[in-house]
Amino acid sequence: MGSVQLPQDTLDGKGTLLNDPGPRDPDEETPYSSYLRSEVLHTLQAPVSDSPAEPAFLVNAQVMELYFGLIVHELRTAQGELRSGLLGRATATLRRTAAHFRSLNGTWSSISWLTPVELTPILRGIGEVHGRDSALQSWMFRWMVFLLGIKSPDGLVPLESTPTRRSRLREALGEPSIYDDVLGLFARSGHPVPADCLQRDFAAPYVPHPEVGEVWRAVYQAPAEHAELFALGEAMADIAEEFTTWKYRHLMSVRRTFGNRNGYYGEPGVAWLSPTLDEIPFPEMWTARAEVE
Repeated sequence: MGSVQLPQDTLDGKGTLLNDPGPRDPDEETPYSSYLRSEVLHTLQAPVSDSPAEPAFLVNAQVMELYFGLIVHELRTAQGELRSGLLGRATATLRRTAAHFRSLNGTWSSISWLTPVELTPILRGIGEVHGRDSALQSWMFRWMVFLLGIKSPDGLVPLESTPTRRSRLREALGEPSIYDDVLGLFARSGHPVPADCLQRDFAAPYVPHPEVGEVWRAVYQAPAEHAELFALGEAMADIAEEFTTWKYRHLMSVRRTFGNRNGYYGEPGVAWLSPTLDEIPFPEMWTARAEVE
């Protein structure tokens, strides 16, 4: 059988667009392309290797970045709603957030076939063209993680070369997470939340408190009596579960394509990622379930 001859503008290669749109006239746009900026969107994929896997790798990485930003937007929206006492609206926003996470997780399926021999040229090309790469350099992902309440200054380390983004993330590190705002809502609603859970250094990791666990136990013990808080808790549970699923899919993707070679803060990739599966947001909401009778 002869080799398949692809049109020239679909050939992969360093600096070659996936689908070169040719000359562009800004006056020749449809409402669809103008709204989506699709004429620009299709010029944002510039492969750095000859790996036939790179188009899928690159596009899916960009899609993930967009979902990180969408989730950050939704979480910050929910924070504003909680602070305004709009519990129903906040719960609806968090349900949307869980749906976004499910779609985000679906992107892993699009690159689940990736193998080491296909990924290695891509990573080599990124290093040659853009410098040493690490997925930890996604500042939007780190902002999302901070909003979910998983706080550590280590998240700022990969962004030392981008002081503006690092400064904004340092601010985000010291700001309340979505869980802090939920606890604030509890307290304003008359539930006994300890002051040291409300007035604390938000840049420090949250320390679970048994009194907060008792509030969640009461909610889950009598869901009809606490219907709105129960619905809020279940939306948060969906988010935490989907976020943990994302981390698991990430770990398995690294295991399949990168192995345990050094890559994360100079540590083996699998060994570094594995413990992060235990970083599950909203701790007392989970532990309280064991106390429900």
